Amino acid sequence: MALQVDNPLWLFGLIPMIAVLYLYGRSNALLSGGRKIALLVLRTLVFTLIILALAGVQILSPIQQIATVFVVDSSHSMVEKEETVLEQVNAAIQAKAPEDQTGIVSTGKEAVVETPLSSQVNRMESFQTAVNRSYTNLASGLQLAGSMFSQDVKGRVVLMTDGNENINDAVRQASYLHRQDYIVDVLPFSPTYKEDVAISSFDVPENIYLGEQATLSMTIDSSINTTTQVRIMMDGETIIEQSVELNEGSNQLSFNHLISTDGFHTFRAEIVSEEDQVIENNQLSAFAETKGVPNVLIVEGKSGIAANVENALDASAIQIETIPPELLPGQLSNYLKYDSIIFSNVSAHTITGQQMELIERAVKDFGVGFMMTGGDQSFGVGGYFKTPIERVLPVDMELKGEKELPSLGLSIVLDKSGSMSGNKMALAREAAARSVELLREKDTLGVTAFDGTPWEVVELGPINDKEEVLNKIRSITASGGTDIFTPLSQSYDQMKPLDLKRKHVILLTDGQSATTINYRKMIEEAFESEITLSTVAIGMEADGPLLQEMAELGGGRFYEVQNNSSIPTILSRETSLVTQTYIEDDPFYPSLVNGYEWGSYFEKTVPQMNAYIATTPKGRAQQILVSEKDDPVLARWQYGLGKTIAWTSDLSGEWAGSWPSWENWSALWNDMVTWTFPQYQKESYQVSKEIEGNQVTLNVTAADNQAANLNASLVSETGEEVEFNLQPKAPGEYQGSFEANESGVYFLQITEEENEEVVSSFKTGVVVPYSEEYTFTPTNEHVIEEIASAGGGKVVENLDDVFSSEGLPPRYDKQDIFYYLLAIALLLFMLDVAVRRFRFNFAFVTKMSSRFQDGRNKVNEVTQKRSRQLSQLKQASSKKTTSPPKQERAKINDVPLVKPKQTRPSDTSNKEGESREEKMARLLNAKKRGSK
Repeated sequence: MALQVDNPLWLFGLIPMIAVLYLYGRSNALLSGGRKIALLVLRTLVFTLIILALAGVQILSPIQQIATVFVVDSSHSMVEKEETVLEQVNAAIQAKAPEDQTGIVSTGKEAVVETPLSSQVNRMESFQTAVNRSYTNLASGLQLAGSMFSQDVKGRVVLMTDGNENINDAVRQASYLHRQDYIVDVLPFSPTYKEDVAISSFDVPENIYLGEQATLSMTIDSSINTTTQVRIMMDGETIIEQSVELNEGSNQLSFNHLISTDGFHTFRAEIVSEEDQVIENNQLSAFAETKGVPNVLIVEGKSGIAANVENALDASAIQIETIPPELLPGQLSNYLKYDSIIFSNVSAHTITGQQMELIERAVKDFGVGFMMTGGDQSFGVGGYFKTPIERVLPVDMELKGEKELPSLGLSIVLDKSGSMSGNKMALAREAAARSVELLREKDTLGVTAFDGTPWEVVELGPINDKEEVLNKIRSITASGGTDIFTPLSQSYDQMKPLDLKRKHVILLTDGQSATTINYRKMIEEAFESEITLSTVAIGMEADGPLLQEMAELGGGRFYEVQNNSSIPTILSRETSLVTQTYIEDDPFYPSLVNGYEWGSYFEKTVPQMNAYIATTPKGRAQQILVSEKDDPVLARWQYGLGKTIAWTSDLSGEWAGSWPSWENWSALWNDMVTWTFPQYQKESYQVSKEIEGNQVTLNVTAADNQAANLNASLVSETGEEVEFNLQPKAPGEYQGSFEANESGVYFLQITEEENEEVVSSFKTGVVVPYSEEYTFTPTNEHVIEEIASAGGGKVVENLDDVFSSEGLPPRYDKQDIFYYLLAIALLLFMLDVAVRRFRFNFAFVTKMSSRFQDGRNKVNEVTQKRSRQLSQLKQASSKKTTSPPKQERAKINDVPLVKPKQTRPSDTSNKEGESREEKMARLLNAKKRGSK
C-alpha cells in the first residue's frame, strides 16, 4: 500500500494554512478554553483534507495479475513459420496460470486482433484473420497490443518476427510501450529460403523520339540455374517475348524495340519460370514519352461514318487512329498518348463505365481533348445522361427548356430474382432512377419488380413526386425465382386503356422464365394497341434468343449486356428514344452566335443542315452555332485541363446536309481538332522519389528554381485518383507523399497557375516497384535487438518465461480518494459550524488542557532543580582540589561544630526508599562535612 500525489504543488498550501491557524490560536477571540481548541483542531483537519484532495492524493495497491500479448509477424517472409509460431504460442498458453491473461495479434501491412485479451484462452487452432502480407508493419502490431492492456494488469508483449520491417518504426513504438510500464520481448525467426527468380530492375529511356530504337534493359536475380520466359508489353500489348537461360546470381538482359507511335507509353516486364516459388516479384513497370506529330483517336459507332473528318485531317500533320468502341482501351496510359479523342455516333451502352471514367480523367487532369458528334446513337439518345462523358461535354443531355413534349407512358419491368443480387441489382435501381429523372412530371410511369410473383413498386400513373418515386425504386431488393410472363402481361393490361401518344415497356432480366407460355400473341396484341417493347438480357444465363424475339415482335430494341456498368446507359437511351423529342429533323440554317477565332469561316455562307440532337448548353459553354430553336449545334468549353467540343449533327452528311461538301469544311475541322489539343507551355521539372514501405514521397524541383503556384494530380493506371498534395518547402522545391496500394506506374500532372489561370503544365510517370517483402532478406538481428532494448525487454530463445513477473516493472492500482476527502472535510466543516453556533460543554477539554499544562510545569521544576544540584556538585568538586583563601578559611573555622546525629539502624533501611533528589542532597552534605 502506498500513496501518490498527482499535483504536489497544492501541498504548499499547508504553509499559509499553518500561519493562519497559528494567528487564530494566538488571537483574543471571543471563544476560549476548550471550545477554541476544538475549533482549531477541526479547522486544521478541514484545511488539510481540502489541500490533500486538491493535490490529488491516491492510494496505490500493487497489481499481481500478468497479461501477455503475442504479436505475430504474418507478412510474406514469415508464411513458412506460421505452424511453428502456432505451436510455440499454444505451448506457452497451456503453461500459464489460470488467472493470467493472454491475447494474440497478427500484423502485416496492418495489425488485427486474432484473440482478444482474456484469461479463458487455452488454445488457438489457426490464424483466422486476413492481413495484407505485402508489407511488414511491426509498429502497428505493437501499438495494437499495447491498446489491449487494462490498468489492472502487468503487461508484456512478445514480438515474433524476422525483424525485416518495411513500414513505420517498431523501435519507437517499443520505447513508447516501455514508458507506459510495459515491456517488449522479441523471439527471432529466420525466413525460409526459397527458389526464386525476380526482376530487380527494369529501365526504359524516359524520352524517346518517334522512329527511335529504344533500349529496354532489365536485371534478373535468380537463386538457381533455370530457363525463364521474358515478356515485355507496351501499353498493354506484347512487343517482346523470348525464352532465356538464367544463371544463379544476377543476369543482365537488353532488348531493342522500334517506337512507331508517339505519346505517353507505359511498359511492363514479366517473367515466368516453372521453378520460381515467389511470383510477386516477377514484374516491374516503366514509362516513356515519345515526342512526334499530334495523335488523334477516332471512335466510330459504325464503320466509315467518320470518313469525312478523316479526309479533312489527312492534309494536316496529324496522325489518326480509327477504332470501333469495342476496342477502346482499359488503361489510362492508352488514352494519354493521344492529343484528342473524337466520338462519332457512339452509343453509351457499347462503352463500360470504367472506360468513360478513364476518358474523363484524361481530359480533366491531363489535358487530352475530346469531341462528340451527333447521330441516332449519340448524346441523349445514346444514353449519356448522368455519365462521365456528359460531365466532360459543354452540353447537358436533358432538355431543360420549355419544349412541347408528347404524352408518354413508360413501364419498367425489372427482374429482382436472387441472381440479380449485389452489383446487378444496384445498377438496375440506378438505371430505373435515371429514367425517372429524364421524364417530365406529366409523364406516366410504372415500375414492376418480379421474382416468382410481380411486385408493383410504382403504380402506373403520372409522376407527381419524383423524390417519392426514386425512394420506392431504391427500396427494391433481390430474392426469389423468375416468372416473366405474369408481370409483363400485367404491365400491358395497365397500359392499354391509357390515352397516351407513346406507350413503351422496358423488360430487364438476367434469367429464364419459369413458365413456357407463348409470348407471341400477348406481344402482338399489345403492339396493335401501339405499346412497344424493348428487352435487356443481362449475362450469359439470360434467355437471349427469346428476349430478342420479344423485342422484334414488340417493335423495340434488344440489348445484350455483358458488362453490368452499361445497364444505366441502356435505360437512359431507351427513355430518350421513346420520347422522340431529342432528334430535330427539320432542315434549317444554323445561326452564328459568336465565331471567336472561327468566325471568318462563316462570313460568306452557312450551309444548310438537315437534323441534330437537341441538348441544353451549360452555363460556361461558348456557343458558336445554334439552331432555329436556339439549341446548340456547335459548342465548346474547357473542362479541367482539357478542352471539349459538342457537334450535335453527324459527320456522314445524312444529318449534316451540305456541310461535308462545304469549301471550309476541312479548314474548320482542322482548327476545331487543333483547338482541343493541350495548348499550355510545358515547363520542365525534376521529380525524384523516396519509397518507405507503401509510402512514396515525391520531391519536385523547378528548372529555374523560382517559386510558383503549383497544383498536382496523381492517378493510378486504373484511372483512380490518388490523394496527393504538393507543398512548397523552399524556393523552386516542392514535396508531397502518397500511399501506393498497388505497384505499377502512377501518372503525375503538374500545373502552374497565375491569377487562377493555368499557364504551364508538366506530365510524367512515377514507377512504384513491388514491395521489399518479396526480396529474400535474412533475419535482421540489429533491428530485433534495438526493439527489445527500447522496449525494456530482451531477445528470448523460447516462450518459457513469458508469463513470469521477472523483469516486469511494478504496477499499482490507483484509487482516487478526492471525493472521500471532500466528504470528510464537509462533515468536519458542519461540525465546526455546530461548535460555533451551539453551546457544548468542553470542560473535559479544559481539564485535559490543565493536566497537560501541570505536567509540563512539573517537568520544568524537576529540570531546574537538577540543574541547581549539578551546579553545587561542580562547585564542591573545585573546593576539594584547591585550597580556599584565608578569609574564607576563617569563615569556615568560625562555623560551630555540630555533632553528627547518630543514625538508627532503621535509618539505613529508609535510605533504600529515599528519592533520587534526597539521595543527591545527602551525598552533597556528606561531602561538605568531609572537606571540613
